Amino acid sequence: MQLNRISLAMAVVAGGAFAVNLPAWGQEVPRSFAASPGVYKVIAENDTHRVIAATWRSGQRDNWHSHGAVVAVYALTGCNLRLHTADGKYRDAELLAGESRVGPQAPSHVAENTGSADCRMILFEPK
Repeated sequence: MQLNRISLAMAVVAGGAFAVNLPAWGQEVPRSFAASPGVYKVIAENDTHRVIAATWRSGQRDNWHSHGAVVAVYALTGCNLRLHTADGKYRDAELLAGESRVGPQAPSHVAENTGSADCRMILFEPK
């Protein structure tokens, strides 16, 4: 059950439409911290991994980005996220404060905080 929450939150494979400028077919998207420095901040790194603090204000949406094949997340606060993929679909997910997961990533996506409070997470992603 717990793995399903991160799969919903991070794999993002089904849902409804999302009107936004989608990345061009085959276009590489930047990593999270480069695409949305107002949301993602690198707080530590070494030769193989980055630790990133992420904060979405209520209603805030980040820009098209990627994290690498697998990412680990730790929710500092409860979060209601809508994750949009380049195929125009989305998936809603709720993460509880203190939950942590490791899961696959969609190649590119946008995260939107659909909750009424800030959503704060720590992400661990490969370089």
